[in-house]
This record gives sequence, C-alpha cells and structure tokens, in this order.
Amino acid sequence: MTALLPPSLPDAAALSAEARRLRHALAAAPDAVLAKVVAVFDGLSDRREADALLDAARPRLRRLRPPRPITFARLLFLPLDGVIVDARAWRRREGTLPRSAIPPLAAAVRDAIGAEAAAVEAASAGRSFADHAAIDAGGRRLWRAAARAAPALALPPGWAEAGLSAEDFRQAIALAGGVWRVADPLWAALAVATVGPPEDLARAALQAAAAEGPAILAAALATLLLKAARPGSVAAVAAGLPGAPPSLADRALAHWLEECRPEIPAAAPEAAARMAEAFLEAMDDLEATPLGRRPEHRQRIAALRREAAEACRGTFAEAAATAVLAPLAAAGGAPDDATIAAIESTARQLRRLERAGRALGAAPAFDAALRQVTDRLAALRATPGANPADAVRLVEILAGPEAALRLLDAP
Repeated sequence: MTALLPPSLPDAAALSAEARRLRHALAAAPDAVLAKVVAVFDGLSDRREADALLDAARPRLRRLRPPRPITFARLLFLPLDGVIVDARAWRRREGTLPRSAIPPLAAAVRDAIGAEAAAVEAASAGRSFADHAAIDAGGRRLWRAAARAAPALALPPGWAEAGLSAEDFRQAIALAGGVWRVADPLWAALAVATVGPPEDLARAALQAAAAEGPAILAAALATLLLKAARPGSVAAVAAGLPGAPPSLADRALAHWLEECRPEIPAAAPEAAARMAEAFLEAMDDLEATPLGRRPEHRQRIAALRREAAEACRGTFAEAAATAVLAPLAAAGGAPDDATIAAIESTARQLRRLERAGRALGAAPAFDAALRQVTDRLAALRATPGANPADAVRLVEILAGPEAALRLLDAP
C-alpha cells in the first residue's frame, strides 16, 4: 500500500505525471489494497486531492462497498450519489454535480444550519455507512435542515476556486435543494434497495421527486438505480409515473447500462459469489421489464451477461486452482481439519458462483472447468497417503452427489 502513497499528495488539478500514475495505480490495485487506501484517505481533514485520485476507482468502490465513516459532506450528499460526477468529466448542464462542488456546498450548509449541523456530526461520530440507524436518524435531520436552508444560500467561499460559476451555483443548489426536500422517502427506498427496493417504496420516492420537477426526478432515479438490486423494476416505476417525461426513465436506464461493469474478484470467492448472484438478479429483472426488452437495451444486456459469465468462469477456475487444489496438493491430499474446513468453505462459495455463471449463460464453459477440477481431485485422491474421502467430499460440493458417486466407483 505504501507504494501508492507519496510523502505528500500531488496537486491533482495540475494533472501531473505523478498524479496520473497514482490514479492508474489505485484503479488497478487489488481490492484489499484499495480498501486500505480508502481508509487512509478517509482520515484526511482535506479530501480534495484524495477524491481526485480516487475518481478512476469509484466504480470498483461502489462494488466493494468498504465501510466508510459517516462524514457531514458524505451524509449530506448521499441522496445525490447518482448525479455526482468526476470534476474532469463534468460538463455544464443541468442534472449533475461535479465532485469539486461538494466541499464548498457542504461548508455553506454547515454554516447555515449551525447547531443542527453540530448535533448531526456529534451523533454520527465513529459511525459508518453500514449503520443504517445512524443514517436514518442523522440523515433525515440533516436533509430537512439543508432543504430549509438551501433557498437562502449565497455563493460560498471556494466556489470560484473550484472552477465554477455563479450560474453553476444556482443550478447546483436548485438540484441539491430539490433532492433534499424528497430525501425522506428516497432514503426509505435506498435503505432497502438491496432487496429491490419494494415497488411501493420506489413509487413513493419517485412520486415525491416528480412533484419537484423532471430534474429532481432524474436525480432521485439515478441515485436509486445506483443502489437497486432490480434496476429494471425501478426504471419501470419511473416510466409509469403520470406526467413523467416519456424518455426520462429510458435515458436513466441507458446510462446505468453504459456504466455497468461486471467485476467478479478472484481473490475473494464469497464476495465473487455474492456479486455474481446480484448481477444475475439485476440482469433477469431487466429482461423482464418493457424498458429492458427494447432492442438497444436488450443488446447491451446480452453483452453484459456474456461478460459476467466469462468473468465468473475465469474467477471459478482461478479460485479453484489456488484455494482448493493448491492447498490440497500441498498437504499431500491429506490436509488437517482446519485446512479441509477452509477448502470446503471455499468450494461451497465456488458452487454458488458456478450456478450464477451458468444462469448468466456460461454452461458449456463451466462444464469444461468442472471437468478439469474434478479430474485433478481424482488424481489427488490416488496420491499415496491421501485421504480419499476429502477429494470425494469436494467433488460432491462442487459437482453434486452423482459426480461424487462416480469418483467413489472409479478404480
């Protein structure tokens, strides 16, 4: 990790060669290293340079979801997650916020609500975003106060230094204020987004946003899609709202599909299985909705399924080799109880991964991968001094009882 962090962070705005090197290193860093770097950055009092360095890795951070401490700015802008973009990629248009706008806006809100801000920060101290109760209590209080304060906010210090104009401020505060006004029902849906969210909660959030205007609806929908386990169903709710612009949900879904990247980490079989299952749920949901069945979306969904299926197969093969076959071989086919328990646990996660990968469309590839693994387990079973029962048990976990019986009957 230390190789990624120089003695002092470079000025990212200058786009120096060192800053570019660091951004690329972070984007390519292993998951565990990236999570540690994020933890270091989270401890900085001034995150502007750190945020610039992390921009290239943000899609992976959304997938990894490392525990992040609750900070005032992060909590304040949680309902706007879907429209916050890299400052370098931001273009002057309604509907998005450059990340560089967050520090001055957060400072302006903090100054405006005073004691309320201090109370929220005190209640959130030491809490992380895994603590939904803390978000619920502090977030609702903060968003309501921010919504009340937003209309009277003046151009804050540091705004021009971030390369932003007075018109940018007016658009930003209109967007943020509108989303803060509907943050209560939006958070209710976001809090259970990993199980849908349920249609009634998605509808309540999006109806409230639609009453604020198309820009607020688009922002709320983008944030909800970012977290939703069933993005097609959420987009379908938005598309069916009375008075909603006809193309708004379609554009939001197209953007979600464009940004979607199926990453299945080989170094963490349990996380890989969980992500593959979640990706399968999202793709199945998309294919079941009218928007998802549109030709232009159907083509992208099919491509994503192929990418995810291949990622699952590659992760399965790598993890089976390194976390199942290698430790079994190193133990001469007769590992101790702790080692075999760990290997069997990994095998169960790989079976979950294999099932999701098959459902995504990689059945023939998994047939071949499983044959390679079971053939290797059969060879290890025949190793002098090996415990045959261990290999048979692993084949049963990975390939099912019939494959295990065939191995038992083999000479």
